Amino acid sequence: MKIAYIKPIFPGLNIIPGIACMLLMIQAYLVAPLAPSLERDFNSSLINLAIPAFALPFAVASIGMVFLKPAFNLRRYMLLSLGILCLSTFLLSTADSAEAFLLIRAITGLGTGIMLPSALVLAVRPGEETPSFNYMALVFFALAAGMTFGPRLGGWLHGLIGWRCLYVGTGMLAALLFCIYLINQIQSPYITGVEPHGEAAITQLAKKQNGYVYSFVYLTGLFHSGVFVWISYYFATHYQLDEFHIATDLFIFGLPGFVASVLMHRYQIDKKVTTILYLTLGLTISGLLVLMGDLPIWLAECLLGVMSIGFGCSQPLFIGILNLPQAGALNMAPIAKGCGILFAGYGSGPLVMIALLKVDLVTAVLFLIFIVMVLAYLSRHIWNINASEA
Repeated sequence: MKIAYIKPIFPGLNIIPGIACMLLMIQAYLVAPLAPSLERDFNSSLINLAIPAFALPFAVASIGMVFLKPAFNLRRYMLLSLGILCLSTFLLSTADSAEAFLLIRAITGLGTGIMLPSALVLAVRPGEETPSFNYMALVFFALAAGMTFGPRLGGWLHGLIGWRCLYVGTGMLAALLFCIYLINQIQSPYITGVEPHGEAAITQLAKKQNGYVYSFVYLTGLFHSGVFVWISYYFATHYQLDEFHIATDLFIFGLPGFVASVLMHRYQIDKKVTTILYLTLGLTISGLLVLMGDLPIWLAECLLGVMSIGFGCSQPLFIGILNLPQAGALNMAPIAKGCGILFAGYGSGPLVMIALLKVDLVTAVLFLIFIVMVLAYLSRHIWNINASEA
């Protein structure tokens, strides 16, 4: 079976999968700086599990797509996940206990886990027999943008409108996106079949599944979520910052690395990442070590930006997942598995960091440094594989 490409009625709607993923990550991560307020409102510390409660079920649902039949309508899966995102976001605004809040988060993860794998395939330029993987890169940029701006919006707007109104507003945006996509689905439905193409594609795929790629993807997610928890704890305890300012610090950490990744991809510098790999990861490690000192807050925030650039330059575009489809072979199985492993990292990062912070801050920092060093090792192996196949 070959991939069926049919141009949609509105070609510009090809970007909707990316927008949907960005909105999903905004909804998922706007809770990051709000734990103190939610803990007071619900009178429960369980709210600290909000991100794992979403990300781990999301990982299970994504990996579940591995078992789908080789022919299915990805647009309908995208529409379904958008509907679930809309409904669950409204339900979050009505939660009256930490247990209800976490249950809705878990249902959101299970219901939207099909979104990212579907978006990666749907984002390929319609109407082309040779797929353009640049559109897949845009989905990952949208994902990273949602993770970067979500905490900032949560910390800023919570003081103005409250977290319940914040979820209502996010749900309204999801509803609008659902309606736009539904109209396009009715006017131009099509089925995308996905399967390997030829022995060469299978051989290349097997090389990628040797452990390096998936380990890199998992640890990238673990570091991202783990360092968010660490930053929130560090600045709350050392500088007694409120939620608004903690959200700003999360933004300072997220934005420079995001911009660096975009620029590297735009000017194709990411293909030469091995030339600056250890230098940039060294910046991240150095920033973590220096932050252990008694620093003025302005200097500590500057170091966050340095750490962000270092880490962002070292792993542009979540390279592990983007390297899975090769030679025009859009195989859902490795993409779904990679997405699931990424979100397994997102979910386990906060759990690990919360446990380590109960020991002491130094142990948590040493763990983050260890993760960065392992990523350095894995990244070089991944990029060496790429170079040999170029």
